Amino acid sequence: MNGPRDLQVYVRNSSHQIIGQVDDFTQVHLVLRYNAVSNWTLDISATSRNASLLSPGSNPNGGLVFRLYGMTLLSGPVHTFAYADNEDGTAKLTLAGPDDTQYLANALVYPDPAHAINSQTASYYSVSASTAYTETLMKNLVNLNLGPGAITERRKSGLTVETSANRGKIGHSFKYRFETVLDALAEIARGAPIGSPPGYLGFRVRQRDASAGIEFQVFATSDRRTTATFSKGRDNLISTAYQAQAPTTTYAILGAGRETVDGSENAAVVAKALFGYSRVDTQPVFPGYRVEGFVDVGEIDPAALDAQAQLDEKGQDALYTGATSISVDMRPQDTPQLTFGKDFFLGDQVQVVVPYTPAVQEQVREVDLTFNANDGLTTEITVGTEATVSYKTPGSTKRLNTIADTVKKLTTRK
Repeated sequence: MNGPRDLQVYVRNSSHQIIGQVDDFTQVHLVLRYNAVSNWTLDISATSRNASLLSPGSNPNGGLVFRLYGMTLLSGPVHTFAYADNEDGTAKLTLAGPDDTQYLANALVYPDPAHAINSQTASYYSVSASTAYTETLMKNLVNLNLGPGAITERRKSGLTVETSANRGKIGHSFKYRFETVLDALAEIARGAPIGSPPGYLGFRVRQRDASAGIEFQVFATSDRRTTATFSKGRDNLISTAYQAQAPTTTYAILGAGRETVDGSENAAVVAKALFGYSRVDTQPVFPGYRVEGFVDVGEIDPAALDAQAQLDEKGQDALYTGATSISVDMRPQDTPQLTFGKDFFLGDQVQVVVPYTPAVQEQVREVDLTFNANDGLTTEITVGTEATVSYKTPGSTKRLNTIADTVKKLTTRK
């Protein structure tokens, strides 16, 4: 079992320079999320010798870097600083914040990133049948909207973009207009399986190991289904909670708005701008279940060379996110053969043996790590499909989120 000091916590200043190490925390809680914003919380005695390093008064706009087994798990700014004293005379500090991936959620995709918002020269940030690989397109998107290639007012200080290794596929076609950079990247990444059997591309922003600064990185996940299997029989699984939920879309109808040259509606033209996409659900729990969904993809000119490619991208994304939701929340038991951070990582495909259904073979979507000074390390892991997080959301909230997404798409259309 790992102790709390297996985790190393470093403090950085506003220029992302490491200025010290916190080695006397009482508890650290990390929630790592795949292709999403992660979060961290740290508790420490208010009388700690390191308290001055953490105070926003002495280290404004500072942050923390968390490393395990010599690898940076996440890094991020301090967004919450709290002090509390107790009746027994003790006092503690609590710091919390998102990881640096938050900066991707803070920036929007401008139709024309080269110009300020009041000088836009395009309706969409558009890529058409690109000969560049998925990874390159993702890094270009970040570079132009908040990286070194962004206009000065939008540039995130200290952020660099890793050199592309040309992973993914070519032939992408897509359009974006004021979606968050994070949402656009997630959609692009999920549409580019790599390898055989297919793996996936992950992305993150985190502290560079060698020098000051933060870096946007793309990484390839791994298929570890044969080497990372969790079951009670292997004595590497303490507890599990399994849930399957029916798909929300198995047949996607795409509406590509189109008008005649003079602007008047034409029923024949509109009818031809409706396209259907179906998907055979690979999960065996709801065989043959049909759910129709409508996706408004805005205006796509049927005569455009990449019209079909644009439709294919949107159609497959709708079916991917609307597929059967499979989720396993588990507490693994570290063994010499299988430990998170050494033998499998966030985004990797693993296998979990659960009752009543075939073994679940899906991605590691979320890793919840708690390092306690008294109890050591506690690990909880969520393995599942793209919709894993959605199924945990209460139905009313999920419906409101769906409505909000629909309104957003309508308001960002041309």
